[in-house]
Amino acid sequence: MYSFARKPIWLAGHALAGGLLVIFVIAGFWQLSRHNEVSDRNAAITERQDMQPLDADRFFEAVDDPEAIDQLEYRAVTLRVRRLDMGDQVLIRNRSLNGVAGCHFAVPAEVASNDRTEFKGVLVVVGWLPQQTCEAMLLGEPLVIRTPLMAATLMADTQLEVRIRRSQERGWLGPADPAQGRLESLARVDVERIDRQTDLDLMPVYVEVNRFVDPTGSAIDPRSGEPDDTPVLELIPPPELDAGPHLGYTIQWFSFAAVAIVGYTLVLRHQARKGESEQIADD
Repeated sequence: MYSFARKPIWLAGHALAGGLLVIFVIAGFWQLSRHNEVSDRNAAITERQDMQPLDADRFFEAVDDPEAIDQLEYRAVTLRVRRLDMGDQVLIRNRSLNGVAGCHFAVPAEVASNDRTEFKGVLVVVGWLPQQTCEAMLLGEPLVIRTPLMAATLMADTQLEVRIRRSQERGWLGPADPAQGRLESLARVDVERIDRQTDLDLMPVYVEVNRFVDPTGSAIDPRSGEPDDTPVLELIPPPELDAGPHLGYTIQWFSFAAVAIVGYTLVLRHQARKGESEQIADD
């Protein structure tokens, strides 16, 4: 009944159907693993965001341990900035906020220990700027950015509450930044690359500002105290904790696999019955 299935053309069909089935199953399991990774990441972020902020001393100590860096990401830290190297500011390209194109504004900073006897360099991503402002800054136009950071660092006991982020590296795809020369903008927050063009010895992680804190412990509004036409530097919001599309893609790929199995089985049965009918007719 199924002797036709041993013919060369059908053997080729079996191989093609089997290959597609394997691809569908592999893709399904890959998307499932991505879904599990995102779920684990979201759980870790939620747990770390609920922890008490680290102080400067604990932050300095933890960053010195390479094995602890992965456990630090998204932890909050309270830092006192001693000075900013505004001449070494860097723009991180192609960063959107609420669907609007722009860039991230990063500045190397020197931060102090709790007793102000030890100082270390850290890259501070202060916030987001709209694309027009980013382009103007790269052209060298003098701009006043609405942010209390510059003034706040001149005040005693003014602090930043930040979250720790790991340095970003280029994957298999994506734009590559030149390895040599002084860069005013980068495709990603590559701390090692930025460290080459600043006098500060930067820690291997960078930080994003959660809020500016005045000496009384109150948050400072970045929008206050400046004219309405001053470019606004928006704080970068915490990462979104949605699960993403991976579970839907998992179901999709496994559905393709199920359709391939059922569909090819029906094709074989149809061909077998067709052959049987033709044989009866010949008899």
